[in-house]
Amino acid sequence: GRWGSGGEATMGRGAVLLALLAAVAAALLRGARAVTFDVPGPGSRCVSDVLRKDQLATGEYAVQGDAAEVGIEVKVTGPRGEEVFTKHRTNGGRFGFTANAAGDHKVCFKNTDMVEHRVTIRLRSGVEAKDLAEIVQRDHLQPLSAEVLRIEETVRGIRTELLELKIREAEMRETNETINSRVTMFSLFSVAVVSSLGVWQILYLKSYFLEKKLI
Repeated sequence: GRWGSGGEATMGRGAVLLALLAAVAAALLRGARAVTFDVPGPGSRCVSDVLRKDQLATGEYAVQGDAAEVGIEVKVTGPRGEEVFTKHRTNGGRFGFTANAAGDHKVCFKNTDMVEHRVTIRLRSGVEAKDLAEIVQRDHLQPLSAEVLRIEETVRGIRTELLELKIREAEMRETNETINSRVTMFSLFSVAVVSSLGVWQILYLKSYFLEKKLI
């Protein structure tokens, strides 16, 4: 049948569950990541993250050195190149925004000094970017309840991503079917043209030979 045997369906559900658990674990670990790199002078370095539309993102960054002595410009841009956040001559700070469009969002550090500066940045998106501490304090939640709340938010975000992937898959499948249909029509048209030319050539040669009394 289309769906296979019961054992295959069970294995499929198990694989989906394992994938979901792995995604949850990865999402929970993502919140702890921080990137440190050197920005040459003069020069620039960028980091990026792929965001969904209307997804919340935050960032914290720190530059070694005093603000008055550091010629670092921070600029955050969206997938279409639109400017989301910018700050000049800074040695640290925070930013936050909601993505207006899905795609790659870049955080670039431009160094106008003649010496390099070391930058540390921590990016958060989705549930990691939400301030759950305020909810925990407001509702007087226990640590275990707070962790459950964080996992629920993570699973909700993953579910949204899976739904978006399913929609994109359906769109790609529809596009592939349209392309296949057009290729089939073009192939049939090509066969019809070639067949018509073959028949015309045979009739023409037969008429020519008859006229020359060769047959």
